[in-house]
Amino acid sequence: MGIETIRILDEIDKHTARARDGEPEKIRESLAAIRALCDLLLEDGMRAPKKPRAMPLAATETVNRPQSVPAATRLQEEGANGDSLFEF
Repeated sequence: MGIETIRILDEIDKHTARARDGEPEKIRESLAAIRALCDLLLEDGMRAPKKPRAMPLAATETVNRPQSVPAATRLQEEGANGDSLFEF
């Protein structure tokens, strides 16, 4: 789950307190927020959280060998007037 359950429950508590003390319009807003947060919790509960699995490396990949990086070559074009991509 992207957001911890306890954090969502804390938000539900905040909206519950607002609904108790609020005007009818604010009560509806708080109840809608509580519904959305509950739906989020229920939806995430239906999908089992995927834990990352360790992938074993091949024996040849575990050896610390320096890798060669190809040298960058500049392309020289006739009529170009600088190194910038935007200078033409």
